[in-house]
Amino acid sequence: MGKSKTKIYKSYDSNILEALFIKYGVSKYYIRKSINGSVQGMTANKIKEDYLIMEEVNKDTVFNLIRRSSKQNY
Repeated sequence: MGKSKTKIYKSYDSNILEALFIKYGVSKYYIRKSINGSVQGMTANKIKEDYLIMEEVNKDTVFNLIRRSSKQNY
């Protein structure tokens, strides 16, 4: 048996990618490369930082909605 040819790709939140596309005016390809660290530079670092912040806020919002929803059911 040969090596497994299955590659696992990281998926990014498309809403956040769109927001970063509008904010920075660079391609979504560049944004994805910035997030995964393939591109270096000041803009790439800002993009990665913004993505991580937006992702965390998004997770917190969803968590709060779930928590609020579960409290209303009781």
